[in-house]
Amino acid sequence: MKIHHLRALVAIASTGSINGAAKALYVTQPAITKAVRELETEFGVRLLERNPWGVVPTAEGAALVSRARTVVREMERAEEDMAHLKGLRDGSLVIGITPIVGTTGLAEAFVEFRKRWPMVTLEFRELGFNQLHEQLRNRTLDLAFAAFARPASDLGSVKRMVSFETVFVTRAQSPYADASSLEAVQEAEWIHTDVTDNYPGFVRAMFECAGLTPPRRITRCTSYALFYSLTISTDAIFAWTTHSLEGTSLGQSFVRLALPVAPPPLQLYLLSPQESQLTRPAEYFVHCIEQAIGPLLKGTVVGEGV
Repeated sequence: MKIHHLRALVAIASTGSINGAAKALYVTQPAITKAVRELETEFGVRLLERNPWGVVPTAEGAALVSRARTVVREMERAEEDMAHLKGLRDGSLVIGITPIVGTTGLAEAFVEFRKRWPMVTLEFRELGFNQLHEQLRNRTLDLAFAAFARPASDLGSVKRMVSFETVFVTRAQSPYADASSLEAVQEAEWIHTDVTDNYPGFVRAMFECAGLTPPRRITRCTSYALFYSLTISTDAIFAWTTHSLEGTSLGQSFVRLALPVAPPPLQLYLLSPQESQLTRPAEYFVHCIEQAIGPLLKGTVVGEGV
């Protein structure tokens, strides 16, 4: 098994066709076909099959693709590191982000990054929790910036960067806009994006501690696009950072509720694949975002492990 075999397999899985893989790798279709056949001969199983949508991995192929992506991307990183040591300034950098991160200095970091690394191919991927976890695991992300109350312990290498105060809000036209007690919002709908049970558990405990029956409608929405639509088109209550409330046009559509309890703060984390060395462009981008969020760091602990 050689690296060109794995590159061919990964390219087919990514493009869905032999032709697409050949174009992506700048080789001929027969070369791709040969590489796959040699892999199948070595392992004694079929790795690919055709369906109406193209060429897809078999169960055995999918298992190999998962590991092959890690190997291929690490080889690419090694090649880029050697090129950078020779003075070359190109390469690629793939950064995962959760939606709220876009308001936390990312644009400023990008502008500064480009001054030093103008030729690096840069890709930002806005991802949900499960996608972020998978792409960190298989090394298709170089690093990620994600906002969670607390990330899962198996997300990889985790570094806390800054904490954001969060408050309960609703849209300005909501009948709950002037609410100042939990009793007043007991019948409201509460929406959230937490894929775990932490947030709904917090809401229920908040009401139970006040001697009240928890809300009957606590709605999970893991589609951020739909979540944002729901926040401006319904009278639901949800958690929002004060930073976004004051600094974004969407935040200006909401009003802060004067409730006696606030949701837990949201933490911005730097995530990277476990035991993976960052490339020089990745290291510099981390430096750029640390500089960009400098004004937000008052009263927070930067770099504390979790």
